[in-house]
Amino acid sequence: MNIVTKILAWIFSVMTAIGIIPQTIPARVYLPKMIKEDIMMTTDCFDFKYDEGKFSLAFDGITMFADAVSEYKLADKTVSSTDYADFDVSVAQISDVRGAGRKITATLTSENCPTMKQHFTFYDSTKYFLVSTELVAKDGEVASNYIAPVVIKDGKIQNGLPRWAYFLEVPFDNDGWVAFDTATLMENGLSHEVGAFFTPDNKDGFIIGSVNHDTWKSAVAYTGKVAAIDALYVYSGANTPLTRDQSPHGTVHGASISSATFFVGFYENWKDGMNEYARINTTFTPKREAVIATNPIGWNSWGSIQDKLSYENATATSDYIKENLQDTWQDDENVVYVNLDSYWDNMTTEQLCSFVEHCEANGQVAGIYAAPFVMWWDEYGMTVNNVPGTDISYNEIRLKKADGTYYGNDIDGCMPLDVTHPATYIHFKTQLEKLMRCGFKYIKLDFLVHGALEGDYYNDDIQTGIQAYNYAMSKVCEIVGDDVFVNLSMSPLFPYQYANGRRLACDTYYDIGGTQYTLNALTYGFWQKELYDYIDPDHIVLWGKDANATEKEAKSRLLSGIITGGSFLAGDNFVNPADDAALAFERYEQLLTNEKLIEILKLGEPFEAVLGAKSPYAAEVFTLEHEDKLYVAVLNYHKEKNKTQVVDVPANCTAENLFTGEKQSTGLGKMFVTLAPCDSVIFEITDHTTGDKALS
Repeated sequence: MNIVTKILAWIFSVMTAIGIIPQTIPARVYLPKMIKEDIMMTTDCFDFKYDEGKFSLAFDGITMFADAVSEYKLADKTVSSTDYADFDVSVAQISDVRGAGRKITATLTSENCPTMKQHFTFYDSTKYFLVSTELVAKDGEVASNYIAPVVIKDGKIQNGLPRWAYFLEVPFDNDGWVAFDTATLMENGLSHEVGAFFTPDNKDGFIIGSVNHDTWKSAVAYTGKVAAIDALYVYSGANTPLTRDQSPHGTVHGASISSATFFVGFYENWKDGMNEYARINTTFTPKREAVIATNPIGWNSWGSIQDKLSYENATATSDYIKENLQDTWQDDENVVYVNLDSYWDNMTTEQLCSFVEHCEANGQVAGIYAAPFVMWWDEYGMTVNNVPGTDISYNEIRLKKADGTYYGNDIDGCMPLDVTHPATYIHFKTQLEKLMRCGFKYIKLDFLVHGALEGDYYNDDIQTGIQAYNYAMSKVCEIVGDDVFVNLSMSPLFPYQYANGRRLACDTYYDIGGTQYTLNALTYGFWQKELYDYIDPDHIVLWGKDANATEKEAKSRLLSGIITGGSFLAGDNFVNPADDAALAFERYEQLLTNEKLIEILKLGEPFEAVLGAKSPYAAEVFTLEHEDKLYVAVLNYHKEKNKTQVVDVPANCTAENLFTGEKQSTGLGKMFVTLAPCDSVIFEITDHTTGDKALS
């Protein structure tokens, strides 16, 4: 500091000491700012300007936002980067797994505040940059449960032409039948971990999302007005109804603390931006190592058998698959799984191990289920039952809220455990090791959201729900080992590195509304394929526990599993189906041995949703280009009305209906597809004359 600044700082400290100026931070600090020139930097895509705590950005010559700031909470005060007295900016050349570029660090200091460091990383020739905010204590520790690296107010973001039409709202998890949603710019919106301003179908997108998930729950929120964004908040410390917390977000403390690092990108096609966002996540934390080369195909007991699961019907199911379905499902690369879900404890340990041996004799792999972070007893049961091998009751390892009271069973009807407690580790280690000794090579993990709840943890080193979740999931994976396929059921979308697969949405059976719900998650969550090897549309039920699935609903549910391009686990009773068993077996054979559909499934590629000019709850048309073929799937979600879709396709080609084998010409490039209520169709489009190339 120069001599004038030093004198003013001394005067300020004296006035504070004698009470003329309050010691808590007001809206603006009183220290004078050092006057420095603006910091400007240009890359292939961006023009970046920084000046006294504020930053502005242009992409391809168009100003995207101006006068953005960073902010955080210190006790009950919100402190902005513009509240600081002094700032200094450095620029460093960098090279890492994402490429070469430059990192700008603005260091802000003021008498009454922890040091703030704003980090901006730009890579050569990329359409995104990374941003985070760090707080450094002058002495001791700094503590906060809210840090926002990017805050833009007063409409200083892309005003003028309506560049984006919608905002994509991503749920924190897939519990409670939550869905992906979209909001217009005239509304207010909030998205967990990542959000996107976009225009259907394959047009502009502004993508913002966290790329590391070791400490915080993060979010992107905005307020809007006609054709414009009025304010934008990109922050770590999210605590919303969809995070299911009953305590505030944990306070992170230390000599220095940092927000999550956020990806900020601009794309001509918003879908490309979402895929790149997901891929950049994996450069920070790699995906779980693959344990199989192609999609898991098989069966899961929860679709229909549910609590009637037994050794007898489980082994009989394995036999049915071997005799009737396995030739279609299996080849030199594909693994067929036969998976026991909840109520496997109807069997003895000896029966479980025998079931594994039975599957292996049939050329299959056996799978199992666990919910390691919850218990299903009521208050009394939690009190009178002890963790195996200990004198610690389950009530003693229930998760406490920040106020010291216990979480109840109002989230999914089960009690969340404190996943940082040593006895909780004993609880799930005992169960998982038994299952691994039996030889199960697939495990479905459920009710994991409870392991990420904010609370008062036994382990004082754990400060947040996401830290607790990472702590517990790493221990689960150590127990099950690297050669077991791990699939997540109800779980947070992030972090992702503990599993090979994850269910896209909540439970789905055969109802057309459930099929639409699952395809909502494919329509807007397709990019999860970059995080998990195999996204999961849940068990594919074609007949149902109650035999009420119509033939058309069954076709549509089957198709939803095919076009998801991930896991495919049938869910019907293959031993004793309800009502007309002969008709049920006929349906199973007709739909589950359709070789052309199974071959598409084995490609392991999710279809792309066709949105048109709107943003529907779920797309009704999905397409996949693979080598010399184009696949087009069309669904009618209406339960009572016919629906006609006009689908753009290559002209003068042959379109084969893969359900019926019927063929037709695509004519001048328009197909008029009329579907009855709940019905669906999938076409394979090839060249009309040669029978191969459909795409030019």
